[in-house]
Amino acid sequence: MAVTPSIRIHLNDPADDDAFRAWHEVFAAASSHDRGPDAPVWTEVELGAQLRAQRSSSTTELYLVHSPIEEHSGASTPAIGAMSLAFPLSDNRHRVDLGLYVEPGSRRRGIGSAMLEFVRSRTREWGRRVIASEVCRPYGGGGTGMGAAKIADAEASVPGIAFAEHHGFAIAIGDLRSECPLPLDSELIRAIADEARPSHEEFELHSWTGDVPEEFVDRWALMEGLLETEAPTGEREIEPEATSAADIREQEAIFVEQGRTSFAAIALAPSGDIAAYTQLIHSSVESMVYQWGTLVRGEHRGHRLGAAMKAAAAIEFAQSGLEARAIVTYNAEENEHMLAINRRLGFRPVERLEEVELNLDA
Repeated sequence: MAVTPSIRIHLNDPADDDAFRAWHEVFAAASSHDRGPDAPVWTEVELGAQLRAQRSSSTTELYLVHSPIEEHSGASTPAIGAMSLAFPLSDNRHRVDLGLYVEPGSRRRGIGSAMLEFVRSRTREWGRRVIASEVCRPYGGGGTGMGAAKIADAEASVPGIAFAEHHGFAIAIGDLRSECPLPLDSELIRAIADEARPSHEEFELHSWTGDVPEEFVDRWALMEGLLETEAPTGEREIEPEATSAADIREQEAIFVEQGRTSFAAIALAPSGDIAAYTQLIHSSVESMVYQWGTLVRGEHRGHRLGAAMKAAAAIEFAQSGLEARAIVTYNAEENEHMLAINRRLGFRPVERLEEVELNLDA
């Protein structure tokens, strides 16, 4: 594959288990080093099922990075870097989502910069112009400043932020990672549901465990497609996703490979459209629950559907008997309404996440 003056970059074969294992070792080492031992880091099994799957709506390229010393010595050395490049195929064809990881002991030698130069080139080869990524930093202090704020306004002492700023990335939106310890307080959850009920009596609520029922899957796909743009977007250059029922079924097949279980809730408006939805994903491998998408359509807000959805999915999970350490969720810092619901449920912020973007045409 591509060669730079200081590193060698190899495209992983999706069928090569050893190559993915090496990729995951770098990813896990870098993520744990940057985010601390308590941060949720997906296991090899879970991440492999997600990143190596053949999807109709996107394609992902995984790259391993090695030192050129190996070329001359003939010795096999551990990878010093790893990258994932996800290219949407059905929508947002101006973007590439980047994960860039440098093994902690190999940093401050220009390796990350050389890797990013390769990403710039590959992005251009795909005809894309926006590179999107994420930078995590400890929770604490004030906000990062949204809108067109530059990363220089954030905590430059965080290596990932300093790296992003140096290479021209800007903050598009700031998120909070919050956690709610388990088990849930069942009386509190039912009280929240009871309090919200009078505000949405004209809506029909459904909840379930497992795959989305066939009668709802097309409407569910529409909600997932709208999530990126109807939830707060900050300065992200993003458009609604063209999510289909087939995309939903592909993701559900991946859940099976990962050993994950879905718990979901929807609210149907009198028209029959889904007015609100939410989804919890239990990881049996990690003993963790992830709060995935939650959305209340704009025209249906003000009926306490967000609280109702969260409570309904939580009750569905509690009835399963599955155990986990905590529920993890991510919310835009500007989404005060959803953050307030989460605080009532018992969530507390533990980490900041900056979604950053680099526009190659700017």
